[in-house]
Amino acid sequence: MTAFINMYKAYYQFLFVYAFKMGGIKELAKEWLHEIFFELWNRREQLPAVEHIGAYLETYLRRKILRELPKEQAARVLGTGEGLCSEHAYEDLLVQLQTSREVKKRVEKAMTQLSPRQLQVIRMKFFEDLDYEQIAANTATAPRTIYNQVYESIQILRRHLAEISL
Repeated sequence: MTAFINMYKAYYQFLFVYAFKMGGIKELAKEWLHEIFFELWNRREQLPAVEHIGAYLETYLRRKILRELPKEQAARVLGTGEGLCSEHAYEDLLVQLQTSREVKKRVEKAMTQLSPRQLQVIRMKFFEDLDYEQIAANTATAPRTIYNQVYESIQILRRHLAEISL
């Protein structure tokens, strides 16, 4: 049970981002993740030994999503639809990747301005999707304090990101 929980915690965010990119809907991505972890738990006795858990989970999730998506959308996701692999689409993808790398670098640089406590609270709020009461319970802090810490952290990030963008 502990190993399963550790695997869930270690790979949930990565798989969520992957599922969200494929489906484009946050709630749908969460639903797929809950389903695959439920399926894995129920089939744990029959599953083979896996050397690369991340790759296995990604493949498992991808196959599940492609089975559930409408055929046209699945073709778009795979890039196998007619006209989807054009040179123009590839250039757009490269531009989008470059832009997302630049944004990621800016956000990472801005995050260095936060204290370890602020980083912890931001991680729980936005990456683990916990509400203020859950964060307060996890950190033995009052919910109002957590709310204030999140607000202050966002203000710091906004200021720093505005400076970087100039």
